[in-house]
Amino acid sequence: MPTSIGTDLRAAVFGYGAEGTASVRWLASRGVSSVTVIANERPTDLPAGASWRADTDPGALAGIELLIKSPGIKPSHPLLGEAARLGLPVTTATRLFVESVRDAGIPIVGVTGSKGKSTTSTLIHLAFVEAGVSSVLVGNIGRAALDALPDVLARRPVVVFEMSSYQTHDLTHGPSVAVVTRLFPEHLDWHGEREAYYGSKLNIARAQQPEDVTIWNATDEELARRVPLGPARHAPYGAAPGVVFDRGSFLRGRTLLFDDRGMKLLGLHNRLNVCAAFTAAEFFGAGPRDMQEVIVEFLGLPHRLEDLGVHHGIRWINDSISTAPEAAVAALEALGPQVATYVGGGTDRGFDFTPLARALVESAVGDVILLPPGGPAVEAALAREAPRLGARVRLVADLAEAVAAADRTTPAGRTVLFSPASPSYGVFRNFEERGDAFRALVRRLGS
Repeated sequence: MPTSIGTDLRAAVFGYGAEGTASVRWLASRGVSSVTVIANERPTDLPAGASWRADTDPGALAGIELLIKSPGIKPSHPLLGEAARLGLPVTTATRLFVESVRDAGIPIVGVTGSKGKSTTSTLIHLAFVEAGVSSVLVGNIGRAALDALPDVLARRPVVVFEMSSYQTHDLTHGPSVAVVTRLFPEHLDWHGEREAYYGSKLNIARAQQPEDVTIWNATDEELARRVPLGPARHAPYGAAPGVVFDRGSFLRGRTLLFDDRGMKLLGLHNRLNVCAAFTAAEFFGAGPRDMQEVIVEFLGLPHRLEDLGVHHGIRWINDSISTAPEAAVAALEALGPQVATYVGGGTDRGFDFTPLARALVESAVGDVILLPPGGPAVEAALAREAPRLGARVRLVADLAEAVAAADRTTPAGRTVLFSPASPSYGVFRNFEERGDAFRALVRRLGS
């Protein structure tokens, strides 16, 4: 990659989502006048002076000197193969941001994991705010990183960066502090197979330096068997000698740090997220009292065990963020016997639903309502685990029918849990749109 971005550079941005548009704005701020946007369709908001080429055009890279790839572009895309053949430098918005910030001596806390990264990132940021530590939150849960770069370089806050596997995949500089929450298979359509996905996630640690810190979940078997994750100093949590949660208290060794009285977040997995967040925030001066204040005030993020209230005497929980079986299992464990009806299913990515089936069999759930196209796979897993429970399962056509069915059959005073255990593609653009649709359907019941 060029060491400097000159105004005469001929650059292309591959992909025009949130990071792609931020990359175009960043290039414009650097005075680069020759910018090509490569996307499957011509953007309606293409900036003045920028040109467009289709991502199916084999000549899209002609004359280009730097390619900035957006996170959603698969490594197997033919244009990336063509870039390699041409010897064209390829980078990402994440790499540009991390390299710039670390070269400036500004600390970055990078957070990744198959579950918990958004909540953990937010908890870290809120702990900094409570402690009076200047902080900025970027990534999927905050601002696009490159949009925040001028402010970061000027104010020099601690950066909290939530990173997906797409963003950690090809990092060359790791964050000052890397937090890894959990590992289970996700996004296999992008990564190809489980170990490739795990490798992309753990690149956040491999790209660190020995003077950095890697914070990792010692209760996660996939992480534990891969330690050391990289060259940095390791700080486990969830087990000694790190911060642990035990019977209502957060401890280090025998020392009580704070307790979970008044904590709004549900479930053991969220208490582990607090352990991770406190471990990271403490490196920069946040203390136990700061974290205690945060967990009492923080209600949680949308679509993550989001309590939609009571309608028709039934409590409705929106956990649309659940895009893998392990996430739905954590939701069932968090809510316990109050759940009478489980609603799940979505895109069929070939997941093994056996853990979810076992959790449902062992739970107090009386009805299982499943959405297409992946619902039958969950039903088959349930049939293998407990054939006698087939009468509990109902396949429906869409989310509206699922909500109507749950409203009819769930006893008053009990809970409906929408935790799909599958992605939403093909029906909804993402889990946020799916969760918004579920919330709207539930609120319609109340009206």
